[in-house]
Amino acid sequence: MLQRTNYNPGDDELLELISSNSLNRNKDIADMLRLLMNIDKGLSIFLDGDWGSGKTYFVRSLKIVIDNLNTCPDVLPAGINMIASNAFKGNTSWHCDYLPVYYNAWSCDYWGDPLASIACTLAAETDEVRLESEPSDNKVIKTALKALMELTFNCCIPGLGSAIDKTAQAMKVEDLLDAFKKRSSLRCAVAEAVNLVLKERADKLLLIVDELDRCEPRFACKLLEELKTLFDLDNVVVLYSLNTEQLAHVIEGQYGAGFNGSRYLSKFYDITVPIRTVDMDDYLAHREMNPSYQSSLVIKSIVEAHEMSLRETNRLIDICKPNLARLDDAHNTNEAVFRVSFMDTVVAGIRVSNPAAYDRLINKGDYSVFTTEVKGSKEIKNCFVETFGRCIKPDDYRSMVDDENRIDEFIDAVAALRWTNQFDKKIAAYKTIDEVENGCLIPMIERE
Repeated sequence: MLQRTNYNPGDDELLELISSNSLNRNKDIADMLRLLMNIDKGLSIFLDGDWGSGKTYFVRSLKIVIDNLNTCPDVLPAGINMIASNAFKGNTSWHCDYLPVYYNAWSCDYWGDPLASIACTLAAETDEVRLESEPSDNKVIKTALKALMELTFNCCIPGLGSAIDKTAQAMKVEDLLDAFKKRSSLRCAVAEAVNLVLKERADKLLLIVDELDRCEPRFACKLLEELKTLFDLDNVVVLYSLNTEQLAHVIEGQYGAGFNGSRYLSKFYDITVPIRTVDMDDYLAHREMNPSYQSSLVIKSIVEAHEMSLRETNRLIDICKPNLARLDDAHNTNEAVFRVSFMDTVVAGIRVSNPAAYDRLINKGDYSVFTTEVKGSKEIKNCFVETFGRCIKPDDYRSMVDDENRIDEFIDAVAALRWTNQFDKKIAAYKTIDEVENGCLIPMIERE
């Protein structure tokens, strides 16, 4: 069955992760929370980590922690309780002064104008009941957001939040545009909108900007520059979740050769905070895979060989899991373990890391793709020796272990037997393996 391979947990699952501390991130969240509580005024923070290192997990978990602290401080889940006790050491109150707002820049970069999508995000945080019950609120604050989006798109965007929609419906478009234009500046209008969102809820806005390094370059640059202007406010902290090195390259590509992307980025943050990469054993356990199983060892060797991101690891796990589940239902012979846990998993790794090579292997019979993958990594090769060695006669295994040439010969034979379209090479591979196998390895290797 086909399904999306980019694993993206919901809030309930993230809360469960926090409660169990499955990824050993709770201390890091507590450290970030302590940092936020020690910020006096506005600040821009770069949370820096490699692509797929778990930054999105981290910032979304941080938002969940703050939301819980502010809504139910007396009945906190165990994990959040521990985070708070570490973050607020010596304090009698665990109240957090922030309203966290999550903004996924990558999901909005097709809009063209980042300001409109940020306005949408703020609008979604507006409390409908309070707006409708307090007509004394400055009408311009509400209409500025609406007008901004209508100016950008020249149309009314559905789903902006019923409170703002209902307010806008009571006025003519001309009134909206007139109200917007009367503001001394857009910065002032959005600043007042921030105050409206914060009213009676928090002292500061924590704007979490995620996935900026994946955005179209012009959108990323424009977003940085507009946030620098619009949110240079005492009651706003902007937390950018990104890969600084990658974003610097993106910006250099936007502005041309010789442009210093790192220096350009330095204008937009006050401090950088490196994020620790999630431990792979912890992550495999979270994905309900035993880190000590042979299939997990192969996955870890592939991830290490290709320096895969967490996203790529997710794709690899999602591809492998159905096959591994069927292996559990089978007799679980050594030959089946070799085919499914090793061969199929390595092929899945090629599919994720190098789609063009995967096409050559599967559709064109270029079995050198597989041999290059296995021979090119000491860890993957060790997994081959371990799994293949269980399928051959003990004496042949002992003679193979310390003979690199013999190991390479078997790797070539396995790949040729499975994928080559050349009859002479397939026959030679058959003979090589037939000399050492115990009985059913060849049909297991050859099966579709």
